[in-house]
Amino acid sequence: MDKIKILALGGLDEDGKDLYVIEINKDIFVVGGGFKYPSKTTPGIDFIIADFSYLVENKDRVKAFILPKGKKNNYGAIPYIYKEVQAPIYCTALTKLFLENFSKEYLQENDYEFHTIELPATLEIAGHKFQFFSTCASVPSTFGFAIKTNLGNIVYSGDFIVEYSNEASFRLDLNTLGKIAENPTLILLSESVNSLKKGYCSPNHRLYPRLVNYLHNAEGRVFIAANSDNLYHIDEIFKACNECHRKIYLYDETSAELFKLQKIKDLNRYPSKDIVSKDDVLRVKDSSLVILMSDESEKIYDKVSLLANNENDDKIISLKESDTFYLAAIPSDNNEIIATETIDELYKSGCHVHYETKSTLNKMHAYEEDLKMLISLLKPKYYFPIEGYYVSLLANAKLAFDMGIGLSHSSIFLLDNGQTLVFETDKTPSLDFNYDNKIMIGDVMIDGIGVGDVVNEIISDRNRLGEDGVVVLGCAISKSERDILAGPDIQMRGFLFLKDKDADQMLKDIQNIFVLNVKERLKETTNFDVNELEDRIVSIIRKMLLKDNNRNPVVKPNIVIIE
Repeated sequence: MDKIKILALGGLDEDGKDLYVIEINKDIFVVGGGFKYPSKTTPGIDFIIADFSYLVENKDRVKAFILPKGKKNNYGAIPYIYKEVQAPIYCTALTKLFLENFSKEYLQENDYEFHTIELPATLEIAGHKFQFFSTCASVPSTFGFAIKTNLGNIVYSGDFIVEYSNEASFRLDLNTLGKIAENPTLILLSESVNSLKKGYCSPNHRLYPRLVNYLHNAEGRVFIAANSDNLYHIDEIFKACNECHRKIYLYDETSAELFKLQKIKDLNRYPSKDIVSKDDVLRVKDSSLVILMSDESEKIYDKVSLLANNENDDKIISLKESDTFYLAAIPSDNNEIIATETIDELYKSGCHVHYETKSTLNKMHAYEEDLKMLISLLKPKYYFPIEGYYVSLLANAKLAFDMGIGLSHSSIFLLDNGQTLVFETDKTPSLDFNYDNKIMIGDVMIDGIGVGDVVNEIISDRNRLGEDGVVVLGCAISKSERDILAGPDIQMRGFLFLKDKDADQMLKDIQNIFVLNVKERLKETTNFDVNELEDRIVSIIRKMLLKDNNRNPVVKPNIVIIE
């Protein structure tokens, strides 16, 4: 009998950071390897990935990385993991392109070993049979897969919705799923992001029908802002513009990249001749022009806000009252506030505004009925809800329980990152709850420097810098003359003073503390540690500022030894 272990290093009770591990006997298969965006409590962080120490410790057993979708929350950690754990990467050609471009952007290029998948596909990887099937998601060529074992199939759903699209890149492959269902399913790992939503996701995920209506009725220019990682919607935008005979001006390089992807994917929704250059954009009649803006996460809202306030770099483009602005970017839980502020700024510009919300445009993740369809088709012996916050994992588990097809509290698993399911016989699997912390879990912060270089002290400094500002002190000293030769120079940024002590007096107090401590140490000895002296000055000044002003700025002294 095969011995099977399944666990998550990331992706449970959180948004993103997917990193799942499937072990069959001694072979490890890594599914996904993504990141999540930081919150406001982690300033200066680009993104967060899962602690992958377990993979490093077992790198000789890792046989493959499997990347089911071309989104950063599925592949963004791979460049960092791959530097320490090398194994073949199985993905589609589009995901391969995205991963290579992402690696270049963050200076994390690797000599990857890619195996591109043409869907549907049946492959043998390290002696194990894999069946890959396409799903319909926000990115083309997303897939799920099944691994054959002598205990039954292990099935990973991938991101999916039930969508009978004629476009091959966005199609749920029910034929291959039906063939997989002919054999017993041991366990189904299924996404949970939208499991609280009733009904099916389709057709309210479609942008095209409502967009065509706006393009037909708008008398002036139409601005469209969309998330760059939702290529399903981008495809619909090009299709709608073609239908309505609207030319497109691509607002910036990020937007221009989307048109290149259209050609790479051979979707051909829009003719190249109708893309307007910067030199010609003012020559096109307003009623025939669409201006497409795109970016990811909060960046799209920042970009729109700058335009609404006429602070964008490209002054050729500005909003006017005859324009219609269509904001198709659906905010996530992390950026609803900035989305609301952006919409408010658009209204202030005087243009016509329409925006989509979670209630008007569905995010492309399986709703309750989508999940029920997959469960009914595969009839798994065990069920493991993955991807999403706990409330969504719980809702996914409950709907499977309520279906009455034999899934119960003993066959549905709600786990935390690091907890492991172990199958060795036909009996109920055992659970390793990781109480002894043998499997390291947690967040690894990436800030452009590398993996895990950002410690709590740095995050604390960044938070204080944002809230209370910074005080920078500098001087040059001579140990031989035991005196200050240049300075002191003191600069303050973002530091607010209270009315009971004016800024001039505060500056004098800080300068006196700085000079006094430097001169005292020079008198005591010429053989002293500058870093130790700077730490002492930081401590004294911070205590003084906290006591007198109730402020806690970052204090950065810099003492330079000239001789």
